[in-house]
Amino acid sequence: MPRIVAETTSWQTAPRVLPPGHAVFAIGDVHAHADHLRCLQECISEIIARELIGQAAVSVVWLGDYVDRGWQPLETLDLVAAGLGRPGVEEIRLLGNHEVYLIEAASGKDVSLARLLNWWRFGGAETLKTLAPQAHIERPEELSAALRESLGEVRLDFLRGLALRHRIGDYLFVHAGLNPGRSLEAQEEQDLLWIREPFLGGHDWPHPVTVVHGHTPEGPTALPHRIGVDSGVFDSGRLSAVELRDDRLRFISAQDKD
Repeated sequence: MPRIVAETTSWQTAPRVLPPGHAVFAIGDVHAHADHLRCLQECISEIIARELIGQAAVSVVWLGDYVDRGWQPLETLDLVAAGLGRPGVEEIRLLGNHEVYLIEAASGKDVSLARLLNWWRFGGAETLKTLAPQAHIERPEELSAALRESLGEVRLDFLRGLALRHRIGDYLFVHAGLNPGRSLEAQEEQDLLWIREPFLGGHDWPHPVTVVHGHTPEGPTALPHRIGVDSGVFDSGRLSAVELRDDRLRFISAQDKD
């Protein structure tokens, strides 16, 4: 088993300036890799204790996609829900597109075979095998009941309460991105949870914010219009976060080491 260690990059200039005295950490797509998340959250908590006592405000944002493509969905959801446990730290948990599949199936909102097969192919196989190991995908009601039992009402309520977006100063935190063809007020849930292009390219960016997002496993990436934090932990063995402080940023990762 590889060990997981935390690493931090050097500071670099950020695209925007945070409100005075505010520090923000945003954690990318965990995809049911609870051990990586535990390491990363412990590192962030240590940074807060060591460097940020007395700050006007400290926020931690989880950017969604807590389940699928990994084998620790329940442990991951519980870690996100518990947060850092540090008094005075604002904690925001966002909804990812992979949570939508789980919520719909467990709630019985959409358990059509076509939808379930799409989820299975799109990364849900590990979640379904873990949470409903005896259920058959061809028996949607049976599978839905098994998911509800494994999750429990507390976790399901937690999932239903996840936010779509959160703004701090001139940074907007969402799972996937923004549609540059719509105003901030007119963004649709489909875009916030699923968009790639034309958001990623950022040509003629019209919005007065830099977006901090996950969803596209290319990160970490810092551009004028967006900061991408999804480093594809299920493939790379690295879970990333960004720390924003004043006019600078750095990346923090929990990385597999031999």
